[in-house]
Amino acid sequence: MSIFVVWMATLAAQHDSIAVCNQEYCVPALKGVPVGKGVSIEYQRVPNISINTTDNTGTFEDSQGTIESLTRLEAKLKIPVVNRKDLVILAGLKYVKEEYHFDNPEANPFFQNLEDRGLKSVGANLTIIKPTKSKRYWILNTSGYLNGDFNNNTRISGKLLKFSFSPAIGWKVDDDLSYAVGLTFNYRFGVPLILPLLAINKNFNDRWGIEAILPVYLRSRYKINEGFFWLNTIEVDGAAYKLSIQNEYLSHYPDLYLHRSNIQLISKVEKHITSWIWASAGVGVRQNLVLNLSNSNRASKNVIYDSTLKPAFVFE
Repeated sequence: MSIFVVWMATLAAQHDSIAVCNQEYCVPALKGVPVGKGVSIEYQRVPNISINTTDNTGTFEDSQGTIESLTRLEAKLKIPVVNRKDLVILAGLKYVKEEYHFDNPEANPFFQNLEDRGLKSVGANLTIIKPTKSKRYWILNTSGYLNGDFNNNTRISGKLLKFSFSPAIGWKVDDDLSYAVGLTFNYRFGVPLILPLLAINKNFNDRWGIEAILPVYLRSRYKINEGFFWLNTIEVDGAAYKLSIQNEYLSHYPDLYLHRSNIQLISKVEKHITSWIWASAGVGVRQNLVLNLSNSNRASKNVIYDSTLKPAFVFE
């Protein structure tokens, strides 16, 4: 996703074969920033979320209930394809699986259709970083993912495909400040949007720093010691999943999509274990922005069930 554009550029810049800034080329790495991870596995759990659902079909009454748990597993792999002083290309793979578990899934077809349903996002991304012989650099990040409750027997179609595209131009001021401006097209707010992008990576001193890709991401970092960081992140995250029909009350809707968007604040610590293994643990709070089931790939069009969720704790 576009949220990793500047961070991924920093990963590449910290590779031993690339100078941070030499007499010819300059890339946006800052000193003291945590090194990049080639493989990462993250698990997140949100328990006991109160949910109010409005039924726009007229078949059922509005429902109140509890999502006993929302779980999310994410695995990522990043591979340097080209790693030169004048050009860096990173390829990545990502797998995400979300599951909802309700206390009373029989309350309405919306709950029934989501109960224990594996919502997946599987795909690849490509990041291209082009330094120039000055303090300027160019970044392009693009990705494509299949989003839905598909399995091995599902016929793959364009309705499952979601993609993002983020070009930017940046400037490396010094070893403590790098910034970029550009555009991003993504589904972070649960719907496809084109937004202006402002990215900042700054060290205030040897311990404190910030990373931001506005308007969707802001993180502060504190270096406790070498290989041990305290990170606080506020982030908007969203997705649109194509759903198959597994409920008689929804059988006449041919294009079911689950749209969701959240804003979450998470505080976590990240520790370097060995030369290539890091571990982290965190806690935070999440506020839902959008959660609805529609007969359209647009979150606000042909909405069947519209839900409101109360804030909930997040553990990862």
